[in-house]
Amino acid sequence: MFGKPIGILLITISFFGGFILMGGNLLSLWHPSELVVILGIALGTFFASTPVYVWTRSMRFLGRYFAGESVTKKLYADSLGLLEELARLSRSSGVLALEKHVVDPDNSPIFMHYSSVLKHKDLKKFIVDNFSYLLLNPPQSQNFQHHLEDQIEDICNSMMEVPMSIGKVADWLPGFGIVAAVLGVILTMEMLGGDMDVAKIGTAIGAALVGTLTGVFFAFAVLAPFVHAIEVMIRQDRSLLEMTAAFLSAYSNGVSPSLAVEIGRQRVPPQFEIPREEG
Repeated sequence: MFGKPIGILLITISFFGGFILMGGNLLSLWHPSELVVILGIALGTFFASTPVYVWTRSMRFLGRYFAGESVTKKLYADSLGLLEELARLSRSSGVLALEKHVVDPDNSPIFMHYSSVLKHKDLKKFIVDNFSYLLLNPPQSQNFQHHLEDQIEDICNSMMEVPMSIGKVADWLPGFGIVAAVLGVILTMEMLGGDMDVAKIGTAIGAALVGTLTGVFFAFAVLAPFVHAIEVMIRQDRSLLEMTAAFLSAYSNGVSPSLAVEIGRQRVPPQFEIPREEG
């Protein structure tokens, strides 16, 4: 939770502090026109090269990035608790008793007890969709395990469009920095001839070089860490979905809710390990 603020602080202090120690003036790095060119083109290429659902998913990941850890030990424990409660209800009252809970999970007293699951949209949908599937009493010829695996693959492939798209923009940013630098050089060339002001020419060249610097900085110190953080979040989501799938598969095969919880608990990653008394 504290890693991101510390990392951002270190990047900022290292960049600006190092420049000051070199004897630089921070105002010489401030060129709004360069930012408009570089970040404007970057945002435009992102919008032009990606479908709308990638934009919305990107905003969700951005929110998760600054909100802190989304997948936690509590979320794993709540997921197992919710699954066990639903399984026990179906065993005691029949599988049709689940219908009102999976049709409207946001108003279900069982789901509402596990707010962390409701907040995780992909997990909630995965649980609801698959209990709804089981309510239809599918034939044994339909391999439920493969069905679960295919869903997880589809969900994660959809998620991966976000880091792949943002990673592409990160690859292009140094080039956009060069574009801004070339524009600055063009303006500098217009100052040559006649009564040349050497100071103004030096400032213009410095501004052009800042364009290249800005593109490289945003590519490797801003977007690259963010892309990696998204990939970590996706791997965590995959593990969470695989734990849920292990429970659902066991439940569909008729094992007891307690054994299904144990099967699911054993799929929890070591960093989120849940003691048996908490499962």
